[in-house]
Amino acid sequence: MKYLNKIAKITAAITVAATAMVGGAMAQDAPDWLGGKLQKPLSETRIGITVLYPGSNSYQAMYAETAVNYAAEIGLNATVMDPQGDPATQFNQLQDMISQNMDAIILWPTSQNALIPAVRQADRAGIPVITSNSPIGEAGRRYVTAHTGPDDCALATQAAEMLADSLNGSGNIVIVEGTPGYSVSLLRGNCFLDKIDDSYPGINVLDSQPADWNREKAQTIMETYLTQYGDKIDGVYAFDDGMGLGIISALQAAGKNPGDVKLVTCNQFGEGWDAIKSGWQTGSGKQSPIDDAILAIQTAVKVANGIEVPALQEIEIDKITAENIDTFDRPTW
Repeated sequence: MKYLNKIAKITAAITVAATAMVGGAMAQDAPDWLGGKLQKPLSETRIGITVLYPGSNSYQAMYAETAVNYAAEIGLNATVMDPQGDPATQFNQLQDMISQNMDAIILWPTSQNALIPAVRQADRAGIPVITSNSPIGEAGRRYVTAHTGPDDCALATQAAEMLADSLNGSGNIVIVEGTPGYSVSLLRGNCFLDKIDDSYPGINVLDSQPADWNREKAQTIMETYLTQYGDKIDGVYAFDDGMGLGIISALQAAGKNPGDVKLVTCNQFGEGWDAIKSGWQTGSGKQSPIDDAILAIQTAVKVANGIEVPALQEIEIDKITAENIDTFDRPTW
């Protein structure tokens, strides 16, 4: 429910962002990060943003909130939309943006392939599309101007290293996945397994099940794992911190102590930071939804103003463990 409450606040803020006229942004002065001249004021530059499903976890909620707030801060005429994880809804949102002849579109895709026809339509209409956080399928990437976001393969490789090292290279683990078929899920799964197979032959994967980025589903899956495998489980890999928190709840309910079962995740949340401090979580990967959203918006503004951008731009990632956690700020999401 707390994420749904956030969405209500975000929705209310969208109107403000879409009509914002902030100080110097109304003038022709270009922001320092633009790297060129504005072709028209930011208040007249129309960017459509559709975000995967901000109601599903705090990372996506913070991304959407940042998109709204940053657009208002720079005086950008932006519209932020929530397709609630539904590809058909997001497809319609994309078509609406095309009919409105937006200057650029930012797409955090709900599906890797279902949206390709709409992305192609945007490209054919001369509207640049920037995919954010998660790429679309290979067949549609020719229609995308740029992609921004984290290196999910690197995050998964980091997770494999942290988990295997915490087990001294030997033990049984279980995996809690994201949404099946989703590019982030594929990368965070395959790259993790590749690193385990290549570097840690003593690690054995007992089971792997999807929890769709949902904390409650992750808790249920972990409860099932504990019933099925019991004390055979030495470690757990969860594709994100939200699901990791559900796993911790299951471990606590089963009477486990901090550190009995090693847990590693990707893209740390505030509660996950606390869990590392308290010993329930072994490690996670630094990944900021604030950086994620701002990089996408800045890239879209550059493209809308005819400025060339790299085809791929990545946000910073890093390993976070008990040994170095105090060098990182606690996430606000």
